Amino acid sequence: MRLLRGFASVLLVATLILVGTFGVCSTEAQAEGAVTITSVNIVGDAVVVNLTGGFPSEDGLYHLIASSANENAPKGMDVAAQGTYTTSFSVPLNKGGTNSLLYKKFTICVMAGGVLAPVSNSMFITNPEACAPVAPARMDYGKKGILPEIDPTIANKNMIADLGVTQVNINLPISKISKLGAYDQLIQKYNSMGIQVTMIILADKAAGKDYISPYSYNGMGKAHDYYAFNASSEEALNRLGDAMAYVAQHYSNIGYGQVDNYIIGNEVNAWYKWNYMKASSNDAIMAEYYKAFRVMYNGIKSANGSADVYTCIDHEWAYPEASYYISGKEFLVKFNTLVSSEGNIDWKLATHPNNAQLLNPRVWEASKYITHDQSTGYISMVNLEVLTDFMCMPEMLSPSGEVRTIKLAEVGYPSNKGQEIQAASVAFAYYAAMNNQYVDGILILREADNSVEIAQGLACGLCDKKGNPKMAYNFYKYADDPSIMAQANAIAGVDLTTLISPR
Repeated sequence: MRLLRGFASVLLVATLILVGTFGVCSTEAQAEGAVTITSVNIVGDAVVVNLTGGFPSEDGLYHLIASSANENAPKGMDVAAQGTYTTSFSVPLNKGGTNSLLYKKFTICVMAGGVLAPVSNSMFITNPEACAPVAPARMDYGKKGILPEIDPTIANKNMIADLGVTQVNINLPISKISKLGAYDQLIQKYNSMGIQVTMIILADKAAGKDYISPYSYNGMGKAHDYYAFNASSEEALNRLGDAMAYVAQHYSNIGYGQVDNYIIGNEVNAWYKWNYMKASSNDAIMAEYYKAFRVMYNGIKSANGSADVYTCIDHEWAYPEASYYISGKEFLVKFNTLVSSEGNIDWKLATHPNNAQLLNPRVWEASKYITHDQSTGYISMVNLEVLTDFMCMPEMLSPSGEVRTIKLAEVGYPSNKGQEIQAASVAFAYYAAMNNQYVDGILILREADNSVEIAQGLACGLCDKKGNPKMAYNFYKYADDPSIMAQANAIAGVDLTTLISPR
């Protein structure tokens, strides 16, 4: 027994040394004899954990530990114990109960030296949709979309119906979750017009410290629009997950309207401006966002089984614009690594492929920042294939082996240098999106000019502030007409179709 115990201790040390920054054992380098959790799935009312490999334990048992996203085993609940070398566990999900396992990650621990120690990787539930009460038919009717104007003086003109759009985005600050009734009529209106709704979830200042990360507190009240989500405790994570489950259930076509897509945060790689937090490193920033996303994903999918959940980056790609950004490419590599290491899920990507210089409305204009390779500084509508090619790489694929679709959730060009230039760029952006099979939507920024953006030189609306259509309005409305592209080519002085790399 003493020899066996010593052998186990050596293996435990070897295994534990391999636990990475985020508390996940590398599956490529686990110590020989370690346990591998191969799947964690909801089956009926139970969570079934399958595993392979083997490891000795002083008490002859494997202990299944369910930990919060911000904990690492052996911290957490010891939810079941079975003899070593067992190949599966089945434990009650307890969805909605005080001991719900919906947001937990699972690890196998053994007794060594009188204490529990992990000997496996950790994995979350990867099919939360299996416990969803509904999975309404999605309103995937087309790619053409817009950020709509909510002000009744514009909205009541029903221009989005005239434009023929099939998608809209709506921002939902977390502080408004208790007031969803204010959104019901709007969402029902869009649904009645055959328009799919995407909801962007934002941690606004009014959300308070229950929902805002402690890493964000030093920036409260300063020049930041939105903040990182609170992933600092099990209580905070449960609150986020439950809030998302509530919203997703409310908008699952049960009388209040239907929301098909949820975007978790806005340009979260631009952490200083749009997802403010001041952590010690990019890895720490990524870890906090990942933990929140993971729980919010499970909350949404557990309420609406057909909903899609997106992360969101801006247009920076191979290198960050400043020290307070994470480049889009680095963000996606880190995010995908974190997700895959604890159970791959079907997350999707939202991005904002505006021009490298936001004030330049000429999408076709050559720039040293825009190239057609993975070292490009920015992703715009001209080199969109760089992003979709990246997402086609084997390591970036969904659990089913599919390429994750990409929503171009904000694409805008100002009219400050002439309505003709804006119109030509809008037409080109639409054409580029239609010629890329991996794009599931393009949402033009925006229906009408915004006063704050006008002051910044970004009069990106298809209409002016009063709702009077600009030239870009008709170019977008009739974008499928070949004559529109011909007019755009004449404005640009170049055959714009030659600048597109179809995918």
